[in-house]
Amino acid sequence: MNWRELIGIDELKRDRPPRGAVVVVIVGLIACVVAVLAATERGEGEAAHLEWVKEAKIPDSQAVKVPGGDQKMQLTSGKIRATSTNVSGYSLYQVVQTLEIGAEAPVKKARVHCAIAAPHGVEIGHSSQGLRTLYPRSSEGILGQEVPETLLVKFSSQSSELAVLEVGDVAPAWSTEKGVKVEWPEFEEGTEHLDYFIAGKPKQDLKLPFYAVWRSTVVPKAKTSCTLETSAGKSTVETNAELKKIPPPINEEAEAEEQERRAEEETAKEGEAEAAGGSGE
Repeated sequence: MNWRELIGIDELKRDRPPRGAVVVVIVGLIACVVAVLAATERGEGEAAHLEWVKEAKIPDSQAVKVPGGDQKMQLTSGKIRATSTNVSGYSLYQVVQTLEIGAEAPVKKARVHCAIAAPHGVEIGHSSQGLRTLYPRSSEGILGQEVPETLLVKFSSQSSELAVLEVGDVAPAWSTEKGVKVEWPEFEEGTEHLDYFIAGKPKQDLKLPFYAVWRSTVVPKAKTSCTLETSAGKSTVETNAELKKIPPPINEEAEAEEQERRAEEETAKEGEAEAAGGSGE
């Protein structure tokens, strides 16, 4: 018996599959992996575009004097708005407020504590990254912090786990003065807190817009308050927001048509941009 017969080389050659068949199998496996990855990416990127279907103005708070001065502080420009409800009875609603403090108010090194309190059972929303939907974010300086035009929120609707909300009309900036920073205090279920720290006297009326987006099965409402604390004392303003009833169910067909319309507009804009770029070459 020679060495080829001893180790069975000839037998292995006879039993192994044709080279072409191996190539087909490998190509098939690669195609399957690519398909799975593509499907995963599409699923992660899809989001339903939800409209605000109910909206109401929030009454301005009573104007009160700033401690140690004649200037006033007040909650103004408030609104509450909600989306339709999904199949589980949940809607998203937003509470927007602006704290105004008069120009030249003696608020150097002052602290302002603002809170938005929701009813029992209402939950704060979460972004696609898992962050609470409370704005502005904690920052050493909020004047330059981006004010988002849209939010991507975790919310089930139209076979998607994410929802796009248009919020670009809140304010051009989170502050009208430099030297204002924000901290988020320790989390409290049912109430969102913002601590503002003001560096010096505002040269113009200081406006500090803020908002939270909530997830709810009850009538959307909230109580908002802000307390200004200086070396001269404390002053508090507060107001209440409420819609009259629970928003209606989502009209899946109408929402799908609206989403299709938006997609067509985006495609048209992209086409116009490409055409404009090509004509300039």
